[in-house]
Amino acid sequence: MEYVKQILLREIDTLNREEQRDNKPRLSLAFLKNHPGLWASMYVCYALTAALIFTTEFLGWPAFWGATGFVLLMSGLMLLDVNPRYRFEDIDALDLRVCYNGEWYYVRTLSEKAIQDILSSNEVPDNIKHGIEKLLSLKGEVDFYDVYHLAWGQQSASSV
Repeated sequence: MEYVKQILLREIDTLNREEQRDNKPRLSLAFLKNHPGLWASMYVCYALTAALIFTTEFLGWPAFWGATGFVLLMSGLMLLDVNPRYRFEDIDALDLRVCYNGEWYYVRTLSEKAIQDILSSNEVPDNIKHGIEKLLSLKGEVDFYDVYHLAWGQQSASSV
């Protein structure tokens, strides 16, 4: 089973490297391109807030500068994009990382090389090889969770 884990770790490292998944924030205009209406509505609401601030007697310049700072901060945060790193320990883990990463191990498929490495290895038990061959014939692909489930079943990935 250690051989299967090494193949999965190699595949995860390859995905992280190719997709620049390193948990670092990067400047990106993707949010602005994908959601221009949200961006515009934020500034329309800011204009309405500024108008409200100056039409009431008890609000003034401090409230205006506070609202301006808040809008600028939110604008900057919306331009940041973080690609979280995939980890072996996250396979089949339901915690807050799933909210951001999604259940990537269900949708990311193993490369042909990884599948061939598993199928051609003498260190991998036959039941895992037969399970992979069956999945290939039924689904046409094998994802990370499929291999994990075949190799370790219901065991937690952090304990493997």
